[in-house]
Amino acid sequence: MSSLIILIGAGLLVPLFFKGHMIIAKYIAAVAFGFAAFNVYLGNGIDMQYFALTPDIQLIEIVVLIVLAATMMTFSGFERPLISQTLFIGAAAMALLETNNFLVYIVLFEVIAIISYVLGANIRNRINAEGAIKMFIAGATASGFILLGFAMFAMVTQSFNYAELTVNGNFTLVAVGIMLAGIFYKMTVVPMHGWAADTYAQVNHATAAILSATIKVVIAIATFKAFYIFLQAYNDTSVLLFSFFAIITMTLGNFMALFQTKIAKILSFSSISHAGYMLIPFAAVASGYSYTGLIYLAVAYIFMQTSVFLILNDLRREAHIKTLDDLKGLYSKSPLHSLFFTIQLLSLAGVPIMAGFISKAIAFYAGVDAGLWPLVLVALLNSALSVGYYAWIVKHIYFDEAVDGTQTKITMTPGSMIGQLILLAGTIYFGIFASPIFDATLNF
Repeated sequence: MSSLIILIGAGLLVPLFFKGHMIIAKYIAAVAFGFAAFNVYLGNGIDMQYFALTPDIQLIEIVVLIVLAATMMTFSGFERPLISQTLFIGAAAMALLETNNFLVYIVLFEVIAIISYVLGANIRNRINAEGAIKMFIAGATASGFILLGFAMFAMVTQSFNYAELTVNGNFTLVAVGIMLAGIFYKMTVVPMHGWAADTYAQVNHATAAILSATIKVVIAIATFKAFYIFLQAYNDTSVLLFSFFAIITMTLGNFMALFQTKIAKILSFSSISHAGYMLIPFAAVASGYSYTGLIYLAVAYIFMQTSVFLILNDLRREAHIKTLDDLKGLYSKSPLHSLFFTIQLLSLAGVPIMAGFISKAIAFYAGVDAGLWPLVLVALLNSALSVGYYAWIVKHIYFDEAVDGTQTKITMTPGSMIGQLILLAGTIYFGIFASPIFDATLNF
């Protein structure tokens, strides 16, 4: 059975269990993601024209599906409306990753955008509504750019298959540039990032985990594949373009994170800065390590970013923790939340023997291999800068006393613990073992 059918079928089934059977619904979803991941592991992709399951896509699909399964495990009654949408996001993500046709890429890109709006529309208060509206407006603007650019490109191309795309001088360059402007909105690239920091901080944090990690990763990889021929054909232009946007995105994201007091805002700006790191392989397309670097960054990031937002979701739900002051003394209240949070933050900072370190190292090496020393130097300085606000969070957790002076315990549910253990295992595994990613991207 196709993984696509498994996920869509489960997405249609779980609403039957929403009333009084939340735990059944979430476990059905988690099992569906698990079965889908195993099916992909066996080499069963979407057996249709314009789709292909290559080793690199097989790896990233398994990772995405496992992360979404772990996400399901952490859901509570508050996240009941998100279950079906998350299953549909997983199905659409698989299709987007496997497609080798530019028209199908555009269609699936918009499908994911629409499902994202539904995810963001899980509104419980005015603040949630503000975040959802900002995301919708930004998304509609992005879609306008993408469709305009694609219409221009469709006028001059002879085929939509990736391997047969036509490059026709300046007109194609303009069309590609317009499409990338829309895609940059989705990837939260500066200056098209304005909606993201507010949206990620205002919507349900489980939703933010999916939007800022899974969707961003899938779009980055699918876009690299779809635009690869253009990156090569316009190499001089793409180097300048992506280097510029990588630098301003990394730098602004990290600097803004330094001045935030709300934890969700810090993590949101951290997410924006990581979009900048993901642009390095786009700029370094001349290197044979560019795609490997992108895949490694994506794999590491999806584990780390999902974990920290889900932990914050737990803390907000169980103890109304929102600010750095609220975080003081967390270790005495919940050692487990503190441990998971700290390890993932250290990985985001790029501390060795974790996935965040080696993923950045390979992406930076791709930049060096392509001769982009200034870009790599700025990226290294930004990595050092990010250590500051990650360490500041850790300091509040372990070395400060609670503002209210209370030591009320915060419990971690069995589901959350299982989900966090899965995400932690991924972070540590890919921090130690690089061969699966190198082997998967060998023939790209």
